[in-house]
Amino acid sequence: MFVVAVVLVTGAVAVNRTSHDHPRVAMWGDSLAWEAGASFSRTVRADGHSQVLVRTWGGTAACDWLTDIHDQARRWRPTVAALAFSGNQGTACMQGRDLVTAYREDVTRAVELLTGRGAEVVLVDAPPRRDQPVDAAGLTPLDRVWRQIAATHQHTRVAPAGRAITAGGRFTTTLPCIAGETCGPGGMVTVRSPDGTHFCPLVQPPMTACPVPSPGAVRYGTAIARATLDRPAGTGGSGSSGTGDDEQRVAGAPGGHPSRS
Repeated sequence: MFVVAVVLVTGAVAVNRTSHDHPRVAMWGDSLAWEAGASFSRTVRADGHSQVLVRTWGGTAACDWLTDIHDQARRWRPTVAALAFSGNQGTACMQGRDLVTAYREDVTRAVELLTGRGAEVVLVDAPPRRDQPVDAAGLTPLDRVWRQIAATHQHTRVAPAGRAITAGGRFTTTLPCIAGETCGPGGMVTVRSPDGTHFCPLVQPPMTACPVPSPGAVRYGTAIARATLDRPAGTGGSGSSGTGDDEQRVAGAPGGHPSRS
């Protein structure tokens, strides 16, 4: 069973607000989206969009969230939703399934659930792992699937947010620092974890907050948020880790057992 615990940051319940001046921005995803969640939320709120829903947990796949997406599309009614999955396949709903076929089917279903309720959908390119091959354009197999889905579904687009943490779409551990970051030796910052998958510059236990600044997480979250707000994914973004008004965060994992990826 997929278990989640929702924490309301304030007493106000965002679903009760219907003002067109404050679109409801949601994100579903795995551990990379979880790491980037604070930056995503801050960037959305800084743009004047106060209602944010973040539904993420490590190790999850799109199929783990389909029931929640169905429920939130009906009750919380996001106006725009980001789907940020990097290709996990360890949970029960992925067993015995081909990875690419499963994600095509499940993300297509998620898109239909969300657009059927009037939401715009942003399919997020995740940055590749160290051991993950990409094509000549710097795209992973799932990146190509997102483009196929977007090409055949209205109100759906692709956000190449992973490019903000790569070298032309290819894995890199460090990148030149940008405004708002503390530059390391040679004007570089560490954007990927030693594990070759995540963002925290230090090795951390699964689903543990990074104890040091994590430029990769900030860049990824900022890029996703700007894409949902239909703004270019440029540089910048605050590095603090606080939460703010009208945000719902999820903590929980399938079966209640934390996992990571």
